[in-house]
Amino acid sequence: MTAPTPGQLVCVLGPSGAGKDTVMRGVAAAMPEIHLVRRVITRPAHNDSEDYDSVTDSGFAALQRAGHFLFHWIAHGLSYGVPASVLPLVQSGATALFNGSRAALPVMRQIHPDLRVFVIYVSPDVLAERLHKRGRETPSEIAKRLQRQVDFTDETAEVINNDGTLANSVANFVNALQRPEEGDE
Repeated sequence: MTAPTPGQLVCVLGPSGAGKDTVMRGVAAAMPEIHLVRRVITRPAHNDSEDYDSVTDSGFAALQRAGHFLFHWIAHGLSYGVPASVLPLVQSGATALFNGSRAALPVMRQIHPDLRVFVIYVSPDVLAERLHKRGRETPSEIAKRLQRQVDFTDETAEVINNDGTLANSVANFVNALQRPEEGDE
């Protein structure tokens, strides 16, 4: 297996329940040189599908004032931050993946123009089934979430279909990481 293009900061997007974190963990298992970025979130710590550092609102604000974040945004009443400590890793040639935000992407691109973007896609039926199985939301909350699905288009985003097996999604992501981005050749 060849190494990915050196020095990539990779933003992984997709709706809640699409399997972003599961696919990212699979990619990191297949490619041990991949660094998974641990976000800071103003969500209480719990056994979730994602590893993150839990902080209070005031703690997040203090970290933000101190310049701790490369990117930060608010979504669904929570604050999210990607530590700036990821930049030296990328500058030294590492590939780092983080779970990002579709709404924050334009600002992220301004801050880091070389940001590579992948969208984990699942069909609405598969997404509904996964959200029900996850059990975090009531059926009416899931219905509202599915209704507000955001149409997202980004001319440079690479799409990974996660309707099938995890192994297939991970293999497709790994193959995509090993190819240089268009325009880098």
